[in-house]
Amino acid sequence: MVIITTFMIKKNDLQPAYPSQIKDSSDVAINLTGATIYCTMKNAADGTLKINRQNAGINISDAVNGKFEYRWQTGNTDTTGKYYIEFEINPASGGKFTVPTDQSAIVMVKESLDTQ
Repeated sequence: MVIITTFMIKKNDLQPAYPSQIKDSSDVAINLTGATIYCTMKNAADGTLKINRQNAGINISDAVNGKFEYRWQTGNTDTTGKYYIEFEINPASGGKFTVPTDQSAIVMVKESLDTQ
């Protein structure tokens, strides 16, 4: 499973999107055709949910090769800090699974020089 270990973004920015590619244990891409994906992100310091199992913003960019991205929504990056992020994959057939599984993926929202 290919998930970025640490992703940096500036406060209030909506780009770049968070890119991901899902592969099985044999390093073969998992086909995401017909899948539904949810994003959850919580503050690492206090556990407050910033994104609560949200499907809005998920874009499956290359289903056959297991590629998708999370496009940040207004309010997702309005608070600086360290966050843990994960994605629940609900494939067209078979049971749901959550990635990453082996380590926490981290999003760092960094202070910006402006207030916008």
